[in-house]
Amino acid sequence: MPERKKQGPVLLEGLMPLVVFVRAVDNQGFSVAARQLGLTPSAVSKQVAHLEERLGTRLLRRTTHHLSLTEAGSIFYQHCQRVLGELEEAQLAMAALDERPRGTLRVSVPAVLGEVHVGAAAAAFQESFPEVQVELEASDRVVDLVEDGFDAAVRIAGALKDSSLVVRRLADEERVLCASPFYLQRAGRPQALEELAHHECLLFKPGRVVREWQFQGAEGSRSVKVQGRFVANNHLVLRQAALLGRGIANLPRYLVLEELRSGALVSLLAEHPVTQRHIYLVYPHRQLTPPKVRAFADFLARYFQRILG
Repeated sequence: MPERKKQGPVLLEGLMPLVVFVRAVDNQGFSVAARQLGLTPSAVSKQVAHLEERLGTRLLRRTTHHLSLTEAGSIFYQHCQRVLGELEEAQLAMAALDERPRGTLRVSVPAVLGEVHVGAAAAAFQESFPEVQVELEASDRVVDLVEDGFDAAVRIAGALKDSSLVVRRLADEERVLCASPFYLQRAGRPQALEELAHHECLLFKPGRVVREWQFQGAEGSRSVKVQGRFVANNHLVLRQAALLGRGIANLPRYLVLEELRSGALVSLLAEHPVTQRHIYLVYPHRQLTPPKVRAFADFLARYFQRILG
């Protein structure tokens, strides 16, 4: 039996005008579609014009700042979406015959979590799967997976409900109140949540300063107002300030595991757990998920279970 050739985007090459047309409609214009396809806007415009000429009908209404479908264009767009979707699934089915993860894996990850954990996990993943080229973007920007060309994204949230994405929960983002022994010797150790109001608290500022900390107990959630003179928009900076004795920090446990074990930081008010969020991996919803994405999701879940479990 002859060796099966590697599958690239061969099936779609002969259908490029249809791909161009669908991308232009999806992105409401030629410029974004051109960037995604590696073409110029004029090339996209010519492809659509050639398609209209072959079909003998106008598909799009064009103005300087707007693009919309004609009645014929709407019907044709729906058929194109179905045909291209089925071809993509067919190509993925062929690729799935070879279960070895391979190719480029682009993943978006929150900046601090990427620096502390996901970067190391991705490096270990690549060692196990050398045919995968890993590209990580460590940023707090929330990306559009399809439009921005990512295979998957790690996100931290209370809950994710986007039905257009596969959502896999990897771990809980437990949080901990902590301070250095030096600070506690100087300011005293709080024995109740109400006492936090009289302490220097290290405040997080994602956009606005967070001056209320949320706790979860047997009687439900509780909000406690806090104050402090040290503010930062990065948890690594707040961890450093806590280590230097500047005050009490409210941090993800994964960020201070070693400091808590060594005694450089001390856990406070553990009987009042801070309201936690969860760490998720999300990726586009498909009948056949590429092997590289499946393998990375399984690897990352095992990594977090080992580190945080």
